[in-house]
Amino acid sequence: MKGALGYLLLLSLAHLITDLNQGGMPALLPQLKESYGLTYAQLGVVLLVLNITSSLIQPLFGYWSDKRPQGWLVAAGPLLAAVGLALVGYARSYEGVLLAAILCGIGVALFHPEGARSARGVSGGQRATAMSIFSVGGNLGFALGPVAATAVVGLWGPQGLAWLVLPAGLLAAGMVAALPGMDRLEQATARRGATTPGRMPGTRGPGPAAGSAPAGSSAGSGGGTGPAPADEAGKTNWLAEVLLIGVVGTRSWLQFGVLSLMPFLYLEKAGPHGVSTGVLLFVFLAAGAVGTLVGGPLADRIGTRTVLIGSMAVLIPLHWGLVHGPAWATLPLLAATGFALVATFSITLVMSQDFMPRYVAVASGLNTGFSIGLGGIGAAALGALADRWGLETTLSVMVLLPVIGLLLTLLVPVPERDRQQRRAGAAGRARPAET
Repeated sequence: MKGALGYLLLLSLAHLITDLNQGGMPALLPQLKESYGLTYAQLGVVLLVLNITSSLIQPLFGYWSDKRPQGWLVAAGPLLAAVGLALVGYARSYEGVLLAAILCGIGVALFHPEGARSARGVSGGQRATAMSIFSVGGNLGFALGPVAATAVVGLWGPQGLAWLVLPAGLLAAGMVAALPGMDRLEQATARRGATTPGRMPGTRGPGPAAGSAPAGSSAGSGGGTGPAPADEAGKTNWLAEVLLIGVVGTRSWLQFGVLSLMPFLYLEKAGPHGVSTGVLLFVFLAAGAVGTLVGGPLADRIGTRTVLIGSMAVLIPLHWGLVHGPAWATLPLLAATGFALVATFSITLVMSQDFMPRYVAVASGLNTGFSIGLGGIGAAALGALADRWGLETTLSVMVLLPVIGLLLTLLVPVPERDRQQRRAGAAGRARPAET
């Protein structure tokens, strides 16, 4: 496999397999509830444990990767995540399920910071577009996870989850084989110096931003560190990063709340004639994967913050309609909600990296890890509220989450990258007038 795009697609495939295993866990909740007699709060704890291990520790792995790239993590992470999910099928107690969720979560945490940093390294000037390609793999994995998990359990029982280890093992072997070439390509690119700005580079570069690309960035996959490029040497904007973490946290809280509670409300509305839980989750997450492909290129054109504001605003009426609408409207509203919500995943990742240009792997860990882990904590709290208040009341209160997210987004400063886009656009519009 040669060229930046090929390696980016390989990273996207690894992202798909990693998140397929994490995404399969919510689809198992109804069966776990029945098998072990669990409450909604206990089901929320399963997601909490998964998300603490998969998310909150990601910044630590990101810091490790920023010190020295750890390419092997993108091979080990997907395999460990698959083994963790497979062990759910062999668990004999609630505690065993929690231990399996921990193992799955650690695999997810190993992969994401290094994977996101490597994807940034091949982005050229189109960071949001490149990150969309990387992110769509994860979103497709989340979408396919419920379908794959329910399919193998339906065919072979819970122990059939072990079949999901096979593609993860093949992917890990392919990634290990590709790592030396990725490392050589990075070193060659660093020696050549610059990467052409404004398009996806033809080879795997060290992660320059549009407009300049001095050699020696440490954004590679497997080895070699060096000084950050000039445009990567800016200071960290901690206030902006904290506000963005708040936005991602509320978005993740909403997402995991919908994933864990909405299927139960739908079953109450539709009765025995409704579609399966796996179909519901697939519709939500598949629409989100499509949204990711749309959101990144759109952000490259009109700005990351603009797209994020629009997404948060439209989620308010969509969520209210999803909760209070009839059963037949659930699927289209769920698709629209998934599209709007997940479309901003790659966007907030790019914004986080722009606010922390010296620590792109830490930024990735904070965005895809710590912030999403807050959503997992929220899901556990929502499960406890559902036990006390009921499903519909709890889901209704959740409409406050996109409201809070919108208010926080309005406080997030405009990234310098967005300002550059506006200046370039204004200059482009001015040229015809001058002639």
